[in-house]
Amino acid sequence: MKDVLSHPLGPLPWSLASPDGTMRKTNKAALAKELKKNIQPVEEIPQASACIIDGMALVQRLKGDHKTFSAVAEALLSAVLNEGRSSERIDVVFDDYREVSIKNAEREQRGQGSGCEYRNIQPEHKVKQWRKFLSSSSNKQAFIKFVSSE
Repeated sequence: MKDVLSHPLGPLPWSLASPDGTMRKTNKAALAKELKKNIQPVEEIPQASACIIDGMALVQRLKGDHKTFSAVAEALLSAVLNEGRSSERIDVVFDDYREVSIKNAEREQRGQGSGCEYRNIQPEHKVKQWRKFLSSSSNKQAFIKFVSSE
């Protein structure tokens, strides 16, 4: 029995996939809690500090309905500058959206991700439904490229 249980019982390790073969979703909140466990917050941030911002978390907080892409990019820049106002350096980091991923598999399973995809974002184009726009990975990638160049 010890020898049998030393080998995988399915085509994929159960830490990565369910017995039916679907990929497991990770609990990022549990990971964050574990990482913060042994860290003591400081009372005051040193002057020569850097600010690292989760760009897509900031994008998700924006209200972009019926605004132009240029206006949304300006609002994002304003939010970034506000977040890092007391820092010497500001780094904005965006997620990487891969075609084959747990998130995309989950989205397909729920029937999301379909809809209008923007191939060439122009500054004067208006976004009618911001949340629906952000539900597409390819739209997010196009928006990140637009914001970076804008």
